[in-house]
Amino acid sequence: MPSDAIRFTCPACGSSELEATPIVHHLICAYVGPSYDFEARDGHRCPKCLRALRDHDHAAEIVGESARCRLCETEFVVPHDPVQGA
Repeated sequence: MPSDAIRFTCPACGSSELEATPIVHHLICAYVGPSYDFEARDGHRCPKCLRALRDHDHAAEIVGESARCRLCETEFVVPHDPVQGA
């Protein structure tokens, strides 16, 4: 299933070459950031408190989605309910 991010264009350069990434909220220390911030050599780890995260960990939740432009590398939050053009 395609991500919502592909329905948007980059606000900086107008490109539709976007890569979507989930935004993760770590409930233990309240860190919020893109899922790639949690990637570590030994699996997944919170970048703020360094606690290891496991698959289906109840201490973390996906709270949204961001997109990064492949051309200019601008990153932005993808709205949940995009306004449809008239």
